[in-house]
Amino acid sequence: MNDKKITLNYIAKKANVSVATVSRVLNGNSSVDEKIKNKINKIIHSDGYNIKKTNKIKKIISVIIPDITNPFFANIIEGIENTANLYGYHIILSQFKENKDISNFKDITNIGVSGYIIIPTVGSTKYFDAIVNNSNLPVIFLDRKAELENINYVGSDNEIGAYNATKYLIDLGHKNIIYMAGPKDISTEKERFIGFIKALNDNNINFDYDKYYKIANFNFDESYNQMKEIIKSKLDYTAIFSACDIMCFGIKKATEEFGISIPDDISLIGYDNIPFSSIIGLTTVSSQAYEMGKNAVLSILNIISERITNNINIILQPNIVIRNSCKKI
Repeated sequence: MNDKKITLNYIAKKANVSVATVSRVLNGNSSVDEKIKNKINKIIHSDGYNIKKTNKIKKIISVIIPDITNPFFANIIEGIENTANLYGYHIILSQFKENKDISNFKDITNIGVSGYIIIPTVGSTKYFDAIVNNSNLPVIFLDRKAELENINYVGSDNEIGAYNATKYLIDLGHKNIIYMAGPKDISTEKERFIGFIKALNDNNINFDYDKYYKIANFNFDESYNQMKEIIKSKLDYTAIFSACDIMCFGIKKATEEFGISIPDDISLIGYDNIPFSSIIGLTTVSSQAYEMGKNAVLSILNIISERITNNINIILQPNIVIRNSCKKI
């Protein structure tokens, strides 16, 4: 007898069913129609293939993030892992940087993962095209949108979150507001800036792009250096909207060195509500990171069970967490 090893993809294509259906048959799930079950079992045992060599699908979800040092992703991962464990699944956590060999992640499929949750890095969605189109496994893009067709996405409404944060500053009397930006080619940054500008426009406030738009790329050191330059420039402003909390820490460090008080001298609002934000009393926008992670896992499970067959697009609503870094003027 030939001892060739078969894959779930091979069986699924030959039986004209989904990989999830094959997986349920191999795991003894009784919900599969008897005719389909018999058809799959016949394929497994036919043509000299040996079922003992077949990999039984493992309850593992591959989670790929751009930066393991970013505390924002810690909230997401907690939501992913807690929800996965609740349903008997485990996660494999990997970090992806641009130009990294994507075959490393495609190889993960061979150990029997059930699906992928991917947070793409700057401009990196093209690297995941092979996984989306060739793995035949559920793939969820999380937090940041991917410029690929027919994808599944779970995220937060960044535009409305930034709009509400800016409106909060405006209601406190602020008009000259600096916008501290992240990388321009990340979807979350694009959406937050759109929300920021829309709030200004709706309240008849002009934004001087050349003066008040500062790029710090979601980076502590860059925001620290930008803030030092802002202080030295004697720019007329009363508040700063930072497109992520990490940059707020750099901003705060610079203001402390120059003897500038938050919120007595300037107001500061961030975005993400990372775990450390409460320590400095930062008013910020919660993008529901834990809930995003939770919904990503539930989406994977719904695709596997075929409860959902259409593309998934879940957008959670953010909320402002008011602390004490903003002041009425």
